Amino acid sequence: MTKYDFFRRRIVPVAMVIVAALLAYETCGKSERTQATFVIEYGVYARDVRSVEAEVWMNGERVTHLLRSARDGAYIGKTRFEASLPDTEGELRIDVELANGDRKHVMRKLHVREGEIMTFQLEPDLR
Repeated sequence: MTKYDFFRRRIVPVAMVIVAALLAYETCGKSERTQATFVIEYGVYARDVRSVEAEVWMNGERVTHLLRSARDGAYIGKTRFEASLPDTEGELRIDVELANGDRKHVMRKLHVREGEIMTFQLEPDLR
């Protein structure tokens, strides 16, 4: 058996298996997601909220989006949504439309832990 045959029959297959294992490890590691629940409370302004739009941004990309509107004469109340997130650091962007036509934009930094329920009080921001 020549050196070339030894390399081709023994070393190359072992190297391919190692490369495939590394690729599988990298791919599986990136598919891990963090599950979290977001709760948005409006305090005394709950009856004035006509619509809410919430987005979670991570690594410069929007990863989840919620749009909720109240019907005539109804109010939204507490808003709750669940998300599967690719990272633990991000930003929550909330746009709220009030009954008087005012629109409020609120941004909050996020540090999410697995299974966490994160509550955001918007009453101070809606004044």
